[in-house]
Amino acid sequence: MNIQPASNSTTKTSNTDKTNTDKTSTEAAKDKPSAAELSQANRQELNQTILQNQLEISLKSDNKSMSLLYKTITASIEKRLADDDSVAAPEKTTASNPYSQDQDTSPQATADRIVAFATNFYANYRERNQDLTEEAAMDDFMAKIGGGIDQGFADAKDILKGLQQLEGKVASDIDETYELIQQGLQSFREKTLADKAAAQPAVAS
Repeated sequence: MNIQPASNSTTKTSNTDKTNTDKTSTEAAKDKPSAAELSQANRQELNQTILQNQLEISLKSDNKSMSLLYKTITASIEKRLADDDSVAAPEKTTASNPYSQDQDTSPQATADRIVAFATNFYANYRERNQDLTEEAAMDDFMAKIGGGIDQGFADAKDILKGLQQLEGKVASDIDETYELIQQGLQSFREKTLADKAAAQPAVAS
């Protein structure tokens, strides 16, 4: 009885499967992030989680959302004026801590503190810009701090929105605070210009 030689088809099939397997493994390895990339991504995710947890804990106690608003706005104003030679930061004061437990964080109180902080720069600004008229100086100053205030509000809203805190009373308090700040700045403008005008010596006819 003749025995036929084994077919090479099985060997060819095995080689083909091995080639496909090797190719698939190579592609998978190429798509898989490296250990260093995974480590960096994990650190970033951990840092973000820690930051979010800290903010959530802070915001859920003693209406800290308004304190966050105050902090982002004052930081934005300082940043806006930091490289501006026409304005110098006022001297540090020993004012009460706006984040203390017994601090009033209502929209009116928060707006008053922000207006006081921002307008405290005006005397120094005016001294450095004596060539401008009172009205021109005031308008320029308001534009400078106004930009910082608007940016601070945008930053605070982004943070609160990311934490799903920008809703209900928090959202309405922030909107009310913005309106009260605008009113406070307008009052400061009118009173300052009126006082300066009253202080001018009468012009002889």
